[in-house]
Amino acid sequence: MEYTTIPFSANRSDKLAGCLSSHRVYYTVLRRFLIVHRVTNRDERSHSGFSPTGKTIAGKFSELAAEHLGKVQDLVASPLMHDSPGEIAQPEVSDWRKGQAEPIPGKTLPNLSVIQRDFPNTFKMMTALGPLAEKAGIGSKGVAWNASSEYESLKTIVGTVLQEGISQGMPSLEEARDVAETILTLAPETNGETAVKSWAGVEKKTGLSLQHLSIRRRGEKYRFDDLTVQPRKIITSPIWSGIESEDRRYSPFVINIEEKVPFRTLTGRAQFYQDHAWMRDFGEHLPVYRPPVDMLTINSTPVKRNPGKEIRVNYLTPHSKWSIHSTYSDTLTMLTLFRGGEAIWINDADAKKIDVKDNDWLECFNVNGVVMAKAVVSPRIPQGTAFMYHAQERLINTPGSKLSGQRGGTHNSVTRIMVKPTHMIGGYAQLSYGFNYYGPVGSQRDEFIVIRKAGEVEWYED
Repeated sequence: MEYTTIPFSANRSDKLAGCLSSHRVYYTVLRRFLIVHRVTNRDERSHSGFSPTGKTIAGKFSELAAEHLGKVQDLVASPLMHDSPGEIAQPEVSDWRKGQAEPIPGKTLPNLSVIQRDFPNTFKMMTALGPLAEKAGIGSKGVAWNASSEYESLKTIVGTVLQEGISQGMPSLEEARDVAETILTLAPETNGETAVKSWAGVEKKTGLSLQHLSIRRRGEKYRFDDLTVQPRKIITSPIWSGIESEDRRYSPFVINIEEKVPFRTLTGRAQFYQDHAWMRDFGEHLPVYRPPVDMLTINSTPVKRNPGKEIRVNYLTPHSKWSIHSTYSDTLTMLTLFRGGEAIWINDADAKKIDVKDNDWLECFNVNGVVMAKAVVSPRIPQGTAFMYHAQERLINTPGSKLSGQRGGTHNSVTRIMVKPTHMIGGYAQLSYGFNYYGPVGSQRDEFIVIRKAGEVEWYED
């Protein structure tokens, strides 16, 4: 995939129109495939690849794209990112639409780039580690390093793509294990040589000596079999703010406090006061309590349904006590110890109102969607509240919902992203967008759901 950053000007209108037109064709082809695939492959099972469904879609999509799409150019807008030059692009907010500033991509506008999309090669690019990992390097959170040696070693570890085409000779990502081995090789937390190397960029930025944090574990390189045998302690890396060692538990911001690496903020310190104009306008320049949005008042639960016993409760999705996101939640040991699939905790008095007993199937829904889960009835849950620990995968024990006519969703099926102006500031240090760190978020405390007993469930296995 190639890309070119373009200036914002009228003489680019023909190119932009072409990009938008190709987008419409792309979504038409994708929608056509999904409809056909759903009808003809409902019971398909795949035993190869890191994502059977994803690989199947990519393979069929590539076939259709060769006929309908080919190579096209696509206009992509990307935000003024944290840990990039754009994070100091807008010390004051000026609206170019009102004539307050010139429309300049990367400064008063998002970054605008024209991307070359090679749709017929989607599958081949998905199942191989591309050349940018070797040439441009990898990294995160403003830290980057050259990965050419790791790229070459992966050709031996996972093998290379043998088929002719764009990915021939590249490290293969055909199987799930190949992807795991690739992550372990490229990540400084699991490759000691990479960990030491990754500190070089931070040392250059800060003038500090930091490689000593990982140097003792330089020779360690974890492979997939190593993690299968027993859990392993990761290696200290600049991607995280804590120190990993046999002498202490992980604690955040140790590297900032003890090693004097500046925080990634406007001041370089742990910053409580936010002086951005929008933060001051919203009264949030200092930490302040904001009550939850009243989702009941704005009609979060009116869903057409048959009458029956039901309750409306505040829905929370906290982090799990027994897993790290989805990791470990679907292992045989964990599934045996608990409900064997998705579960939602409700108060015992609330459960009694709708004749629900522990381990009954619940149908939980609102205007956003539906999720099916086993009831965990407990007096420890506050009345009027439901807990569904996040990242429970819908891979095991997921029945269908009578309300939707489909399998019963995940914890996020009944939530939605809430757009808040202060989460969309951009171009101002730590208030700039960062994937999974700063930007519009799902409000975990504001949503309400309707819960009712599901009764006999349908598994849609025919």
